[in-house]
Amino acid sequence: MSTPSETFVDINGHRLRVRAAGTGPLAVFGHGLLGSIEQVDENVPGIDALFSRIQLLAYDARGHGQSSGPGDPAGYTWETLGQDMVALADHAGAGTAVFGGASMGAATALWVALERPERVRGLVLVMPPPLGYESVRAEQEQQALKMLDLLSAMVTQFGLEATVEMAGPLLGGGSTPEDAAARKEWLLGQNPLALTCAVRGLLQSPFHDPEAYRRISVPALIMAHENDGLHPVRSAKLLEEMIPASRLVVAPGPGYWRENPGEFISEVNDFLDSLPDTK
Repeated sequence: MSTPSETFVDINGHRLRVRAAGTGPLAVFGHGLLGSIEQVDENVPGIDALFSRIQLLAYDARGHGQSSGPGDPAGYTWETLGQDMVALADHAGAGTAVFGGASMGAATALWVALERPERVRGLVLVMPPPLGYESVRAEQEQQALKMLDLLSAMVTQFGLEATVEMAGPLLGGGSTPEDAAARKEWLLGQNPLALTCAVRGLLQSPFHDPEAYRRISVPALIMAHENDGLHPVRSAKLLEEMIPASRLVVAPGPGYWRENPGEFISEVNDFLDSLPDTK
């Protein structure tokens, strides 16, 4: 088992922070919108249990964490993120890989599966974001997306620190004072490009027609949880319906996988068992 190594690499004109760990076939995993490599660490404790069978490449997406990115929302689309993900596999010297991610990372991996299918051995799609046509989105999904759009607009107009102060009650969301304080600290630590450009660009970037997911022929593990407008079970069920060789696992609520990492790792191990080179 290799020791995790971290570096910066030039990918499609931007300097991305990359972490690689483990030995074996390559798996490229992307974090969620407004996330970073640390999001993977925090939400999947014990992920090092997989390092004996795969080489896991995690990274800060363009404009996120410590990575650089374009200062224009047009530079943040599912295509540009997908091209970055494929280029990272190229950088690792892998012709094919398991691609996956959480939320934004899951949608990025879906783009790769549809547009670069020859590169994909399997998919691990965790908490997919609202997919499909806008008309089928539930009220909870619509409100969550509107809130994200509003946050981005406020940061663009007033700056990050002023927005955090003005949006104080909004950020609390009925949580404890400690949780609200932690959320403010998290927002203040954001790469400004993520809030001002990535959010606006991705909210405007269309997903594939859902029927296109029927073309995905590789095995796919889909993991979701209830009661989350930004990651609706509806999207996960849509993928399960459309991707022939898929398996869906739904947890009772947000935080379940973080609180039960053994179950998460077990599901991923079972999935890897289904792939010829990772048994």
